[in-house]
Amino acid sequence: MTATLAHRPLRALGAALAVLAVLLVCGASGGVARAAVAAPAGNVLSIGDPDALGQIDLYVDPLCPFSGRMVQTKGAEIARRLAAGTLRVNLRFVDFLDKRSASGTYDDRAIYAAYVVADQSRSSDTTWQFVERIYSKDLQPKEKGATDLGNDQLAQVADTVGAPPQAGNLIRVGLPIGYDARAIAAANYDALHQFPKPGVPLVVIDGQPVDGESDWLARLPG
Repeated sequence: MTATLAHRPLRALGAALAVLAVLLVCGASGGVARAAVAAPAGNVLSIGDPDALGQIDLYVDPLCPFSGRMVQTKGAEIARRLAAGTLRVNLRFVDFLDKRSASGTYDDRAIYAAYVVADQSRSSDTTWQFVERIYSKDLQPKEKGATDLGNDQLAQVADTVGAPPQAGNLIRVGLPIGYDARAIAAANYDALHQFPKPGVPLVVIDGQPVDGESDWLARLPG
């Protein structure tokens, strides 16, 4: 083994530790992900104006094809309302289908990536663009599919939507520091099961559950 090859594991470890050090100093917010004026905490990733007239909780699973279809069909209108300040979305990710992904970890890695993008960008627009991209037809992995998105691919999505470079670095390393995706998903799983039909996508408006695939946007001020 050459000296160069022998030092590669040490260099990789050093890079991971460097990213971790930056995260600990200026990244993670103790379980709080922030996007623009939003200040969500714990298990909720909130985007949009906190004073918006339209307020929803949105339960989704990164691998769920029905969640994907909902984002694909309504994503542009959601983005418009976020930009206009008329909608606040409290994203509540669950990981029902994690074990049905090719890697067995996709849901949790995608949830972590979304939180990192929100925390590093502090932008509702950037965060929602990231969510739209991972649910897009060309990127969302298939349930029980042969492949899913690796950390490098998730980081590339973050780069594509304009997240700061540090977001991509953290996603590539994949260390669940600051945000424990499994704990987030487990808490949202419990919250989701307070409703009679705890499937996803599910929208909650004024405490009342609504089928996420219905025309729920029509019930909110535009």
